[in-house]
Amino acid sequence: MDTTRLELGPPPTSILDKQEIESSATPSRSDLSVGLPPVDGGLQAWIFVGSATALDVRLGDRVAFGTYQNYYTSSNDSPILGSSISSVAAIGTTYLATQYILGFLLMPLLKRYPQHVRLALWVFLAIECVSLISASFATQTWHLILLQGIIPGIAGAVFYGPALLWLSQWWVERCGLACGIMFCGTGAGGAIFPPIIGVLLQHLGFRWTLRIWALAFTLVMAPAIYFMRPRYPPARLKEGDDRKINWSRFVNPVLAVVSASVFIQALGYFPVSIYIPTYTTSLGLPPLDGQLVLSVFNICTLIGQVFLGWLCDKLHFHAAIIVAGIGSTLSAFLIWGFASNLGMIFAFVIVFGFTAGGFSSIFAPVGAAVFGSDQLSAGVIPGYLGALRGVAAIIGPIVSATLYTPGEPPLSGIYGMYGFGKMQIFVGVMTAVTVAGGIGSWAFAKAEMRRGRVE
Repeated sequence: MDTTRLELGPPPTSILDKQEIESSATPSRSDLSVGLPPVDGGLQAWIFVGSATALDVRLGDRVAFGTYQNYYTSSNDSPILGSSISSVAAIGTTYLATQYILGFLLMPLLKRYPQHVRLALWVFLAIECVSLISASFATQTWHLILLQGIIPGIAGAVFYGPALLWLSQWWVERCGLACGIMFCGTGAGGAIFPPIIGVLLQHLGFRWTLRIWALAFTLVMAPAIYFMRPRYPPARLKEGDDRKINWSRFVNPVLAVVSASVFIQALGYFPVSIYIPTYTTSLGLPPLDGQLVLSVFNICTLIGQVFLGWLCDKLHFHAAIIVAGIGSTLSAFLIWGFASNLGMIFAFVIVFGFTAGGFSSIFAPVGAAVFGSDQLSAGVIPGYLGALRGVAAIIGPIVSATLYTPGEPPLSGIYGMYGFGKMQIFVGVMTAVTVAGGIGSWAFAKAEMRRGRVE
């Protein structure tokens, strides 16, 4: 056994052998695993990851909301032209917050009624499609907050919860990589959608853009829902699963530090994903450049998801937190703060997207490390950390909106230009605190292991 890795607080899979993992990945009745497909590989496990990734692609148009925001606040054809930037930003942030927070709150219900989950997926696919079409008739900001934000967010929570719960059924030893691949769907969608949305908005206006988007969304989501299935058949699981979520373990100091780190990191991440197109056009560049910048940002987020997931499996999630924190802090302070041309903006989004954008890949490995063989409780952790991220998705952009002061002179010389100086400092400080969180979680994990040896 690698004692150095053990000192860093290894994943439970470095302690348990494969037989123990297979046993622990099942419900309380051991015979429920008979005849089931294997964990950590095989065609069906990869079909699940592929389907969950395709499902996550739908989130791409929300992380690409900066394109809509730019249109809503600047186009003469916008139905809400003249609305404050914070109220327009609320359309995108309410979607993210509703999905993340409600997705976690729904998990006990999804576990209690597994036989109804797939029907719920199809019902909410139809609800979201109708909501987006209805949003195309909006004339006020609150219409869009409801129809493009809250209702699709509720549907997203219904999609999001099962994917997270079922992930821990299919993947144990390689859960970091699987989680990274699944979440990279957001980056893929966020990379592809901005220029497409931009062209549609420019040539067809927002009303037909939303109608076309509703149709495209349905065509992508329907196959993903069909193929994304749990490892345990719902009937068997309902009969044999008498386990309970170990809520007492949620006060574990490692989880507490990681939770604070996830929340603080998200406070700094979401303002960049929302305001970077606005920053680009503040340089006098055309909207298309802002859309391309956002696409590159999300491409790098995709790559970062996979890399940080791989890093969690090879080293540990502590290392991933520290690497992500250092990279995003340096890029915010040293690149974005001085960015006065398109090249520097691209340099910033490449580094920041790769490091900060992949942060959610730590979610599943954190659950595995804290709860060990308790797969049910470990499966709840991605939803729990996602809920914290959802709260930050509301707070971060609101704080940033108060810090964004167009027309204000640079903070110092050529640093902090175009009214973004205070926001850049805020982002840099939040991501710097994340580094301390990574070090703190490692220290607590090491202390726990020492106490375990003494006992």
